[in-house]
Amino acid sequence: MIDQRTLEDWLNSTNARYRAEEIPPRHRPFRALSDFSREFKCSFMLDAPIAKSILDWFYKHSAPGSHAIGSMFTGAFYFDAYFWPLHIPIGYGTFSINAFDCLETMPEAVKQHLAKNQQDSSNLTLYWVDCCDYAYGLEELQKANRLGSKALLFLNNGDRELRGAVTQLQSSRPNTKAILALRMACEIFLKALLIQEKNLTDSQLKNLSHKIKDIAGDCHSVTGAPEFHAVATAANVFPDVSERYDGDERKLSEVWNALCITQVAATAVVRYYTDRDMRSQVFPSKGG
Repeated sequence: MIDQRTLEDWLNSTNARYRAEEIPPRHRPFRALSDFSREFKCSFMLDAPIAKSILDWFYKHSAPGSHAIGSMFTGAFYFDAYFWPLHIPIGYGTFSINAFDCLETMPEAVKQHLAKNQQDSSNLTLYWVDCCDYAYGLEELQKANRLGSKALLFLNNGDRELRGAVTQLQSSRPNTKAILALRMACEIFLKALLIQEKNLTDSQLKNLSHKIKDIAGDCHSVTGAPEFHAVATAANVFPDVSERYDGDERKLSEVWNALCITQVAATAVVRYYTDRDMRSQVFPSKGG
């Protein structure tokens, strides 16, 4: 693809540009992967030799501990009374991944059991597609200039709430209070779209209150996207805001339902502003 000397020169000049732009060291390796893929018109996964060479170079030219490799996004798939981490890998250009490979910690025997159950397999695929489109679409929106500053702020805060909720579920004793964070995340994602499309003021946002059914209904009216109607219809999966003070313990299956609806809302917003939509590839008959 490229000889070592040319790669070394490119990395030196690219890092100098990042330094001049005051890009934090922890953001540079993956920015370099993206820039390299675009400039040299090539595609590769994170475990490809060229990706390893680029990442290793930055690790050797940075302070120890300033970098950390992770997934683009990590969801939580509920199966067999357990929330399994669903890692969406970092990759650039055109590449192939599948839902089962993203369940990195799930034993093969459990995967085989999951694969034999058509309903559970379908649930996995639906959730995985939403997570994939969300992960790559969100990164695209964060780099692009498609959203106003306030809408982007809401989108990023929704992302933090969602990731925080997922983290609370990925333990041997998942915190079912995470359902409240999911409720908040869903609300913020929906409001981000309304801010962008209707240029809502702070007063108008306050008037929306916390009624996810009504907010999702407004999103459906504005966009026509059926996902927002689905969120409005399923809004009762979320507890009332007051349950942050006096709510009872929730069933894991209830939290899973709330997670799915939140992910649907988050991904619907991202899809509305990007070309990210894997559904037509995974479900040809359903389109996208």
